[in-house]
Amino acid sequence: MEQDPQELPSSEDRRLLNVGRALLGLSVLSWCLLMYPLLSGGPLVMDEHCSYWIIDSGLPGTSLMRSLDYAAIPPLSSWIQELFLTVLGKSELTFRLSSALCALGAIFITYLAGKELRSPLTGGLAALLVAWHPEAMDEVRIARCYGLVLMLGAAVIWATIRWQRTPRSLPAALFWSLSSIALLWTHYTSALLVILSGLAVAVSCWRKRDLNRATLSRMLLAVALLIVFCLPLVPTIFRLKEWGPILNFSGSDPSIWNLIGPFWWIGLPVGILFLLVALRRCSSGAISQSGLWMTGACSLLPLLMLAVLSSGEMSSLANPRYRVAYAPAGACFIALLLTHTRHWMTSLGATVVVLVAAWLLSPLGPWDMGRLGSPTEHEWRELNAFLSEHSKAGEPLLVQSGLTESYLVPVLTEDRVFLEYVACRVSRFYVDEPHPRYALPYIWNPQTGVIDFYRDLLESWKTKPGSFWVASATDTDLNQNSLNMIRTLAREAGYVETEQKSWHSAALLHFKRPSGDRE
Repeated sequence: MEQDPQELPSSEDRRLLNVGRALLGLSVLSWCLLMYPLLSGGPLVMDEHCSYWIIDSGLPGTSLMRSLDYAAIPPLSSWIQELFLTVLGKSELTFRLSSALCALGAIFITYLAGKELRSPLTGGLAALLVAWHPEAMDEVRIARCYGLVLMLGAAVIWATIRWQRTPRSLPAALFWSLSSIALLWTHYTSALLVILSGLAVAVSCWRKRDLNRATLSRMLLAVALLIVFCLPLVPTIFRLKEWGPILNFSGSDPSIWNLIGPFWWIGLPVGILFLLVALRRCSSGAISQSGLWMTGACSLLPLLMLAVLSSGEMSSLANPRYRVAYAPAGACFIALLLTHTRHWMTSLGATVVVLVAAWLLSPLGPWDMGRLGSPTEHEWRELNAFLSEHSKAGEPLLVQSGLTESYLVPVLTEDRVFLEYVACRVSRFYVDEPHPRYALPYIWNPQTGVIDFYRDLLESWKTKPGSFWVASATDTDLNQNSLNMIRTLAREAGYVETEQKSWHSAALLHFKRPSGDRE
């Protein structure tokens, strides 16, 4: 660890250690309060149904196959969620708990990273910034991968700091490599953090003229392990690139302010301004230059890259969730800047200013439920409950979930696994009886053969089982048109609509063949 050229007295060291630990404790307490909405989070949201489908599909295959061949994320977070459900039992809270606990782990690891960068005060402020980070809050509360992304992003930064300190250390190289592998097996867009952190170590060694045989061998080993263990992810990246023009559909171009986020464009400038005013009356200490440029590069450069990429066919990259991996690096960067003064109260005040400014201009408040508790999801929970109670095992389910992948249905009708994936909003989490599930398309283009496919499907069900259900979102014209089309095909095939339940954003229909018409 770099030593401050102006050694602080031991009493000052102890004071900063106590302050840093107190800030860590405050961060953990903040986590407990901010995760309180999980207790009343309500039914699964659509993204969570996708998460559950990965680990509990009724079709042949493994969670590894479903994740790499169909879903948009690697399977590491899914395996952890599966472990939690197996050990603690199936419930919405249990399903979401692993992400929330990983966010807690991110707080501790960020503290250690900041402490190693400069002081316990730096670590405590970085932990506080991660605990209250406005772009991570809503993402870590749901059963997706982003709590784990946040924790592993912090681990990669901590590993990078340690490896920069001791470039000849084999444990430090392995720590970075394993953290990076785990992060890439959690989310693909985190690759920017892995690449930039590895380059930071190489540049640091070059600047110190420490590129000897021992250092180079450690680097080659770390990179080789990374490549070997992440090779299975390459085909998935090409699949997502091929699906990109559809999966990255966005109805409007995001503004530059949304691409950057208020944490950076208002929080940081206001915090720095507060600090500069305060420094007129306060003495300042030395700052770790290597740590500053490393954390700055690992937080600001990915933000700029994502902004550039999202301006083209990959517009969905403007979503704040894709910046979660870089939150720990950003927190360390800002904490390092704000601990330029030895007066811990001034640094803490600047940090509070950063967070308050960022939250004031964020679309949601820290205790707002966000996607949890949506009235639409409550409607789908009622729809699923009705199906679970009134459907017969084996009755087919045709589903228009409202997933963007519905655009791909016409060209992938022969892929049963894909059709079930897109139909996952009628979830096995709530409807665990065996039902064949088929997704409905957004666009019914006759030239793709999709209409003939569903006509043949309905024809094959006339004698056995002689009935089927349609569950559809109705909150957009595309969803409503999809429902109207399958209803028309059912009537043409001789089915009768025997039951209909409607909600504000969803509808459930039951079709049967008249008993006298069954062959």
